Amino acid sequence: MKIVVVGSRLADSLEQHLCQSFRVLGYDATLLDVADGLLVSAKINYWMARFVEFYDRAISSNIADRIIKLRPDLVVVVYRYLHPVLVERLKKQLPGVIVVQMNPDPISNLEKQQIIAADFDYYFSKEPYIVDTLRHKAGLNAHYLPEGFNPRIYQKPAVEKSVAEWLTDIDVLVFGNLYAYRARMVEQLIRAGLKVTVYGHQGPYLRPELNAIINQHQLTGPEKNRLFYGAKIVFNNFHYAEVSSVNHKYFELNGIGAFQLCDYKSTIEDHTGIPAEQVTYRNIDDAIDKIRYYLARPVKRHELAATQYTHFQQHHTFDQRVTQLLQTVGLAPLLDSEQLQIDDWWDD
Repeated sequence: MKIVVVGSRLADSLEQHLCQSFRVLGYDATLLDVADGLLVSAKINYWMARFVEFYDRAISSNIADRIIKLRPDLVVVVYRYLHPVLVERLKKQLPGVIVVQMNPDPISNLEKQQIIAADFDYYFSKEPYIVDTLRHKAGLNAHYLPEGFNPRIYQKPAVEKSVAEWLTDIDVLVFGNLYAYRARMVEQLIRAGLKVTVYGHQGPYLRPELNAIINQHQLTGPEKNRLFYGAKIVFNNFHYAEVSSVNHKYFELNGIGAFQLCDYKSTIEDHTGIPAEQVTYRNIDDAIDKIRYYLARPVKRHELAATQYTHFQQHHTFDQRVTQLLQTVGLAPLLDSEQLQIDDWWDD
């Protein structure tokens, strides 16, 4: 069976991980990016498509033609800003093809609602609120599918965690784009006297004291494994628009064996292998108190991280997510699902 994934070729993208999982499961998977062969930069392309209707249709029609030449059985569109003409052309030229939309973003990132306007056969989202709204109000075939992690890329380093922490010498690690909301939380951690290390891209409106501590460097692969695992605590604050869902770092961190402290969200109760209240916070004061508590108790945080590591290896890989997607759309996976230890999935 041929599968086409439409999305970003950037390192560490969801699309890259999905494509690899499809291939590991035995499928012929191809990744197509709108940016392939463009005469302008990806940023210029995005803004032109956003405001110039003719250009918007032309770009989506072009990638539809590229997909049609491959004659796939399944198309998984991860990009959320493509013109609905993409799905229209695929349905017209490839009768019987299954076209699905897989949205990894919070509700604030639905652009101009292109994915809702397009006639996808299936809609997958990590956010139960979006699933419920699309299904019960918009009448769309929407399903819940959380993110996961790639166990072939994100692996626990072969060293004791206590040794990794000594080598890394990071008390609290923050990783990700430092937009205003995340910056405000980091500022409060620093004011509380905590030693914070930040890796990520600098957002607008940052104060000088934060600019001075940002390591503007994208973490991927072995370096990401080393720093996540070696940090005593990784502080993972989700985007404010995550209603009840979590980000991809939540799965990567636990899959690497890091000790993570994150926002409490209701879906964590279904994901976690330990009581959620032990590794989540309800507000910034709660976060500061728990950071201090766990910094003083290395054995406790190592035990919790090890339990989460085992649980996430068993239940939350992208191979398992891809298998669930295939089962939902009626395309049985080539490998026995029991081999992948598929967990029970939320649905209503």
